[in-house]
Amino acid sequence: MLSVATPVTTVFTLTGPQDRLRQIAGERAYRTCAPDQMAWENDTTLVMTLENGIGTSFLRHGDGLSDDYPDVSIRGMEYFDCFDDPGFAKWQGGQLVYEADLITVFGILFPTDASKDWPGCSASFWHRSPPLSAAIAENCPDFDLMPLRKLAGPAPGWVQTSNGFATLLLRLPSSPDAQDGVAVIFYPGLGRATLLKNVDRFGGFARYRRVSYGRITGQYQELRPVLRDCWKADEKKRRKARQERKILKRKTKKETREGKAGLFHLFDTDPWVV
Repeated sequence: MLSVATPVTTVFTLTGPQDRLRQIAGERAYRTCAPDQMAWENDTTLVMTLENGIGTSFLRHGDGLSDDYPDVSIRGMEYFDCFDDPGFAKWQGGQLVYEADLITVFGILFPTDASKDWPGCSASFWHRSPPLSAAIAENCPDFDLMPLRKLAGPAPGWVQTSNGFATLLLRLPSSPDAQDGVAVIFYPGLGRATLLKNVDRFGGFARYRRVSYGRITGQYQELRPVLRDCWKADEKKRRKARQERKILKRKTKKETREGKAGLFHLFDTDPWVV
């Protein structure tokens, strides 16, 4: 069987006196990473990068660095395949301060800055927790939804974008410290929507639920015109999805009656499920 490697990048950022960091860099050369993978962010910050490196031993390796160098502050970050759901950790005084994994519930690109990848031109939404909020603020200070205010929106206070499958309507927090933003992720081809409440500037939210098109338009009447346009534009897709759903159900029933072990039982065949 062919084995396909998953690109893994691990980054350790050490902060402390310059002389001490230079000593550490000399000691860790070819142990943690090659010298050309070490970079000075400034006089007191040393960054070590491992490409396709330590994988599941990320925390263990960080614990080892912290045990060896308790006099410096260490931040760790690891991500798979271009920043997909990164993990964050921090060690201070030889102790683990926080460990958090950013599991994205929904992500979509905004055309704000074509020169940036992640962060800078995308909006990601994830379950907020104290460790994760601290990790995002400390490790990714540029990952901020507030600059999206400059985008024109369908209604006052709202911004809008689409990835061709889903349309995101975002009402930004009332202030940088507030957690009162709202995100509506509308799937016009399915006729369904996901509502995220209490969104903060980093995309963290308190809770979400799947709701109907009518529930959204009833609760946020200012969105009715744009949702109506999205709804009408994908009417043919919804009709096709309903037809496919009926065909799959009939085929599943036929397979069951004939006693055949079809694959339909192993997967969700309902195209209306988001």
